[in-house]
Amino acid sequence: MAGTYDGIFLELLLKDADISAFDEVLAAARAAGEPAGRLAELEEERALALRLRERHLRHRRNEAELQLLNDTANDLASLRELDSILQAISDRARRLLECDLAYISLSDRGRGDSYIKAAAGNISGLLRELRLPVGSGIGGIVARTGEPYTVTSYLTDDSFTHTTEIDRTVAAERIESLLGVPVKLGQEVIGVLLAAHRSRRGFSSRDISVLVMLGAHAAVAIENARLLNAAQAAVAELRIANDTISSHMADLERTAEVHERLTRLVIQGKGVDEVAQATATSLGGTVVVLDEDGDIAARSRGQTTIPVDELRAIGSDARETGTTVVRGARCAVPLITESEALGAIVSAGTTPETRATDRRILERAALVASLVLVTRRRVAEAEARVRGELLSDLLTAHPKDHDLLRHRAALIDIDLDACRNVVVARVDDDPRDRIYASTAAFARRSHGLATIRRDTVILLLPGDDPMEVARTTARELSRTSRHPVTAGTARAADITGIPAAYREADECLRALIALDRTGEIADARGLGFVGALFSGRPAVASLIESVLGPVIAYDDGHRSDLVRTLDAYCRTGRHARNTARRLHLHVNTVTQRLARIGRLLGDDWREPERLLEIQVALRLLKVSNP
Repeated sequence: MAGTYDGIFLELLLKDADISAFDEVLAAARAAGEPAGRLAELEEERALALRLRERHLRHRRNEAELQLLNDTANDLASLRELDSILQAISDRARRLLECDLAYISLSDRGRGDSYIKAAAGNISGLLRELRLPVGSGIGGIVARTGEPYTVTSYLTDDSFTHTTEIDRTVAAERIESLLGVPVKLGQEVIGVLLAAHRSRRGFSSRDISVLVMLGAHAAVAIENARLLNAAQAAVAELRIANDTISSHMADLERTAEVHERLTRLVIQGKGVDEVAQATATSLGGTVVVLDEDGDIAARSRGQTTIPVDELRAIGSDARETGTTVVRGARCAVPLITESEALGAIVSAGTTPETRATDRRILERAALVASLVLVTRRRVAEAEARVRGELLSDLLTAHPKDHDLLRHRAALIDIDLDACRNVVVARVDDDPRDRIYASTAAFARRSHGLATIRRDTVILLLPGDDPMEVARTTARELSRTSRHPVTAGTARAADITGIPAAYREADECLRALIALDRTGEIADARGLGFVGALFSGRPAVASLIESVLGPVIAYDDGHRSDLVRTLDAYCRTGRHARNTARRLHLHVNTVTQRLARIGRLLGDDWREPERLLEIQVALRLLKVSNP
């Protein structure tokens, strides 16, 4: 019978039988009446078998835990986002400890406390993002001490600091027992991993060890995620930096190319029109160059139309501030030298916003345009000085100097035989340098000469009609001046008569000013007898013709007596009845003759100044024809 129970406990171990099966063998032996000694042996064998079974189960459980930890490590290693890592840690902690709830909190270095970031098994919405003050609750103790801490009944345990908000959350989650372990990176606690039961159950040393190991895995995973994020951010920054450098290099190359192109234009002697067009080609829009008065000096052939008022407004702002002004797709850069403002260059791009590169290109173009304008201005000033000195010498020339003056004029492409019209003009405007520059430029375009004396500008210009030449000159000066232009003119027969023509034109100008006829243009003939007196060489026939020519011509053609009627009218105090009595005519006849004279001389012939000229002309006519 004794052999019946031999090896039975080993068989049960092999079958992984339940503990009750081991108890049933011993009960069967007692029931079979086995001797006391044999029963004692069976009890020893049973105890040994149960110890072996417990050790085997523990090994299996450890193996399962290790496998689960290994799986956890692999899973954590495959995760990249911090939220996913923290959630996975909470899930694995709950599975490893077979607890009701597991969650993890992270330290907030900025605020000095911690907050719950992930949870598994929670039943309320209060747990997520719960703030844990320093030193409060189980998490606060673990974070402060860096050691595991466990309680069996959280709400009734007074060994730690409670807070209303934490206790309210614990009650909502129905937590009883709680275990917390640190999540440490080196010696720094970066978070706390917690496991909870909703019943009063203790946590074994094995539970603590497993949660500590999982916390270590969590620390590594969190740090790896942080390093990965940092590395990805660094790579992204490097990529952005590389793109920025590449873009910057491309911009520099583009700017350098435009600068080289603009510099080549300067070397080739091109003007601001070419600079504006080259700049517009690079920017892909329209470029306009404004002078110091806000007028358009040059414009590219772009398609974009910019209102003149808008051009002047943004150009004025750029000149006043002395800096680049950007308004959306509009950009203006002042044209400034060390001593003067030359205007502004304005671009209208094709994009809604002006890019920094486009702005730099426009600033380069402004420098080149300023250089072109200054160079042209200095050349023009030098040429104007040469031309002005030549004209000054012509006005005071001695006959023996005429050949030399002709030679000097030929060097600057001036034909003194064609330049016979002298215009002397006065413009009450400041700055006078600008007026003189405009006059010199006009004279150069007209193949003439210009200079300045005291408060007047003097021009020697070609043309057949001195009055038309004077009117054209006045119109040109009026474009620059803000005041009326008054001018006198005279025509020289040849080079020797230029000084006398200048004196006559100057006297005409001063006569206009004396007669309060500012803003008018006249020659000696247009001034009537006043002009004849000022000319220094009265031309009687010319004066008579200019004043009475239409009346004399009518008398010659119609055998009438209008001149004698006009003379009698003036001598009798401008009274028609007295005139009729003096001429032995009917008053109606005199009235008709006076009406005819009015149609010939104009409606203003009875005005005092005109009537004075008529009376002087009548006297001169009588003297010249006794």
